[in-house]
Amino acid sequence: MRRFYLRITLALFASLAVFALLAGLTAGLLRLFDEPAARSWPETTAEIAERLLPAGADRTSLASELAFWSERSRFDLALLSPTGDLIARAGDAHELPSTIPNHERRDRIFRAPGGIYALTFQDGRRLIAVPKARFDSVHALRFPLALLGLALAVAIGFYPLIRQLTRRLEQLEAGVAKFGEGDLGARVVVKGKDEIAKLAATFNGSADRIESLMNAHKLLLAHASHELRSPLSRLRMAIERLKNAPSDAAAQSETARNIAELDALVDEILLASRLQAAEPTKEPVDLAGLLAEECAAFDVEAVLANPAAAPMVEGDPRLLKRLFRNLLENASVHGGPDAPEAMIASGESEVRVSICDRGPGVSASDRETIFEPFHQGRASAGGAGLGLALVRQIAERHGGGVRCLPRNGGGACFEVELPLFVRKDAPKGSQPTER
Repeated sequence: MRRFYLRITLALFASLAVFALLAGLTAGLLRLFDEPAARSWPETTAEIAERLLPAGADRTSLASELAFWSERSRFDLALLSPTGDLIARAGDAHELPSTIPNHERRDRIFRAPGGIYALTFQDGRRLIAVPKARFDSVHALRFPLALLGLALAVAIGFYPLIRQLTRRLEQLEAGVAKFGEGDLGARVVVKGKDEIAKLAATFNGSADRIESLMNAHKLLLAHASHELRSPLSRLRMAIERLKNAPSDAAAQSETARNIAELDALVDEILLASRLQAAEPTKEPVDLAGLLAEECAAFDVEAVLANPAAAPMVEGDPRLLKRLFRNLLENASVHGGPDAPEAMIASGESEVRVSICDRGPGVSASDRETIFEPFHQGRASAGGAGLGLALVRQIAERHGGGVRCLPRNGGGACFEVELPLFVRKDAPKGSQPTER
């Protein structure tokens, strides 16, 4: 059962159905137990009549017989004269019912409303039988007490099901409490496919993301503090040189370069933090135009594999520009004297952007780790060490990815793949990005 509310609803209906069934059975059993005499009364009438009919019987003997049959049949019995006077009685009742049934037929049992039985003899006397339960308060409470017992039995029977549901909620509460107390590794067990399971899975996913963000921030701060020391130390030395020689051109150039490096590092750190904190703004973006704009700043020509189509993606144009800029800067720094190569091609559902250089390339062991923050290698040479890490983060935030491949003839190619944007109102099977 996948839905939590269905489980509760079905459990409620099942408990009500079981309760109603057991209540009906109990009522039937109580009736059979409380009125055995009512069923046996017709069979015992003839025998009672034979004992009571003899003429001239005294009141003492009649009372004795009535007491015998009252105890046996669980009826209060009363023998009345033809005129209605009491001859003898037996049982716990202190008064007869206000309405005593009467009829003309003799030797026949007559049942009046309320479970009162009457038998008129040939000589006109009448035998009245009243069930003892009418005057017994304990008997009157049997059915309510039985219903109460049934309710308790049903509650006990369905307790394991209710407890199973509440136990999962308690486990979820305990996991959330541990996480709130600072245990970022706290998770809860996901059982089933109902709302509680979905809530537990959502909590685990959120906890994973928060833990990864916290770890990423710790790593970022640790590496950033290390990376900041180098330009700050160089800047301090350049300032000391400028104190002694204010016109030292080399010191001035070194100072400007270190300030620019610090500015770039701070900018990349802030961008990395923003990428981890919130989703980027998404809008249709002309990827070919955006790439051409960035390539122009590096004096690189962007080649469009299919000039008849302008591939569109959905994303944040500022972040995508930063992605292209970081790749072009990386290719310019490590590509040697030759200019980088940029090409864009679109498939049925994706857009691929390749930026290649003719540098020394990237070893097979570094092609994945090169995208880690502050990777000590090609990614960190001449930069802050966050450039390619930001490329991967931006690509993944746009539903795509990036990989490093060897270039034919030497060098490295960085290939970014992003999902192609298709307008909802475009005809099925058509290319919505055609000019």
